[in-house]
Amino acid sequence: MNNLGKNVLSMLGIAAIAMVATLAVIGPKGADAEDGDTPKTAEVLKKVTPTISMPKLEEDHCVITLKADKESYDIGDKPVLTVEIKNEGEEAIEKSIVVSMTARDMFSGGRMPAISRVVWTKTETVSLAAGESKTLTLETGTEIQEMKVTSFSMSGDTDEVVKDANLDRIRKVVERKNTN
Repeated sequence: MNNLGKNVLSMLGIAAIAMVATLAVIGPKGADAEDGDTPKTAEVLKKVTPTISMPKLEEDHCVITLKADKESYDIGDKPVLTVEIKNEGEEAIEKSIVVSMTARDMFSGGRMPAISRVVWTKTETVSLAAGESKTLTLETGTEIQEMKVTSFSMSGDTDEVVKDANLDRIRKVVERKNTN
């Protein structure tokens, strides 16, 4: 028994030395680690850096870009978004753009990830002559919330395939009910 105790203590000592050496090589991680020149202070961790899921959209001979007014926001800030539309076609066009802001909990309470909820949305229709560009400034009026992951997205109006698929699905349901 005496040798067994010494062997266990020796193994624990070796494991502790290996752990300290590994941590010394890897360096600090997490909130104390530094990314480049910015240390992870409480002030920096309070900022929210939203993602733009679709910063550029090309459809109907138009190029549409979405930009936020800041790279990161403080809790309570109300983002202002800029949409630039350029008609690269040879004919005038009327273009509808839907811009949305979504938020989801940073941490979920269960096994499933938190679901993003639309907290602001705006649909704008713009008429553009051939070769014309326009810039829209959209004030969200919605505050950035603490402990929420925020993102911005945009879509055009050519989701006809999806619209047709939904209409076909509705037609099939109506047909089934009529045959019963």
